[in-house]
This record gives sequence, C-alpha cells and structure tokens, in this order.
Amino acid sequence: MKLRAFAKVNLGLDVVRKLENGYHDLHSVFVPIALHDQILIYPSDEMMFKCHPDYRIAPEKNTCLKMVEVCRTQFNFTQNFSITLYKNIPSQAGLGGGSADAAALLNYLDRFFKWHLNPQAKIELALKVGADVPFCLFNAPAVVTGIGDHLEFFEFEPNFGIVLVQPKKGVSTQKAFEGLDIPNLIHPNIPRIKEALMEEDYTTLIMSLGNSLQAKACVLVPEIETIQQKLLDLGCDKVVMTGSGSVVMGFSQSDEVLESCVKAFKSKVRFVRKTKVMRRADLNLLK
Repeated sequence: MKLRAFAKVNLGLDVVRKLENGYHDLHSVFVPIALHDQILIYPSDEMMFKCHPDYRIAPEKNTCLKMVEVCRTQFNFTQNFSITLYKNIPSQAGLGGGSADAAALLNYLDRFFKWHLNPQAKIELALKVGADVPFCLFNAPAVVTGIGDHLEFFEFEPNFGIVLVQPKKGVSTQKAFEGLDIPNLIHPNIPRIKEALMEEDYTTLIMSLGNSLQAKACVLVPEIETIQQKLLDLGCDKVVMTGSGSVVMGFSQSDEVLESCVKAFKSKVRFVRKTKVMRRADLNLLK
C-alpha cells in the first residue's frame, strides 16, 4: 500500500501563553501543501523499517514506528509491518514531516484493522506521538488551538503560491520555545488570517501573516533573516517562517516570481521548493 504524507505550513502562529505542564497554548492557521513523503507499507512477519535517503532515524524518534507501537498498546494487536519511508519533507523545518508520516500510519492502521475510529479517538492517539499529528490526520485547512488538539476546519480557494527555503541549519523545536518573552512576541491576528483566506482577500492576508517564534529562530539561525530579505528583493509580497522553523515561506501570486526564487536559491541552501496549498478537491482525487 502506498501512502502520501502531506506537509503543512502555518499561515499564522501565535504563542498565547505557557501552560503549567510546560507545553504552550498556541493559536494558528494550518494548511496542507503539495510537498509530501511517500510510505510503502504492507503486513510482514516482523517489524521492518527503511528510509530513503538513508537517514539514521533512531527508533525512539521514528514517528512511523512510534505510531505503530502506540496503536499496538491501545488495541493489543500482534501484526507486524514492513515500512519504507521516502523522505521529501526536510527535518527541523516547521513543515510537520514526522507528524505527517505518523498521521498517515494511523489512518492506514484504522483502515487495515477496520477500527472505524471517530475523529476524537484519532486525535487522542495522535497526540501521543506529537502535537502536529492531529492536524495531519485530516489534511484540511484549520484553525488549531491548545496544544494541537482543537481543530476548527474551514475551506477556501487559494489564490497564491509559496516558495519554501530552508537554510543549511534547522531549528530545534525545544530551543525555539525556550525562554520566550511571550508578552513581547509578535502576536498575529489568527481570525483575520482565516477571514482573509475565506474571502480570497490576498492583500489583507499578506498584511496579517506572522509567527511568534520567528524572532527567536533568527537568533538561533541568523541565515533565516538573510533568506527573508533576499526573497523580498526577488519580488515576494510577504515572507514569514512556518512553525518553529527553519523554513521560510515567500508568498506571491506570480509564478514567475516563485520560479525566480527557486532558481536563485538552488544549490545554495539545504532545501528550496515551489509549492501550493492543497484544496480538498485535490486531495480527494488522490484517494
């Protein structure tokens, strides 16, 4: 069975406050994008895992294997699987690659064993692997709040493209959240971003995009700031980081501008790719 695990981007990320358990209360707009990993999975006599390129993913950090074991604990099955992961989504990027892989596995296991899990049951299992996994289960634009467990879905027709650029260094999510001066962070207006998307108001959208973690990420990886300025110089209408970084997004309605950005950064950074927001109709065609 071949699975597609779609990356996500944050079109706005607001760190609201730090919770007593150490996690952070977030308010964000998540959307799925065309960039995706591929996973080949089939029943096997023993658990097997391969990754291409040959990244050495430690078992305790391997989200595919973690999801299988979370479900094994919950449902007490003995079936093993052979899993081959073809990685296209870069790590430490803010694109949710590991979360997307885990979500694809959970959806597959639900179908394979015919559990018929309801959305809330899936979310509770997903959170045991990571905070972004619940969103990746559904691949639909959503306002995400809490620690990733509250999802408010909505639909819109994207009228822009995105270029993704990652510097040679990634950003550790843990370090990005350490020591944040939350009252003095940028706090983007998440409801306004959602409204602009639904109304196809591109001008308001680009004025509203923002990320509370961006300033901290620039301290950790100064190259982020250099990339941001170059994308603006190349004609992008807005540049903002996704998630905890280090991927920077350049927005434009001009395919020519996006292509020129790809050409300018090719072979000079860890990762560069033109992409688009996936519509529900696009995703339905791939099922």
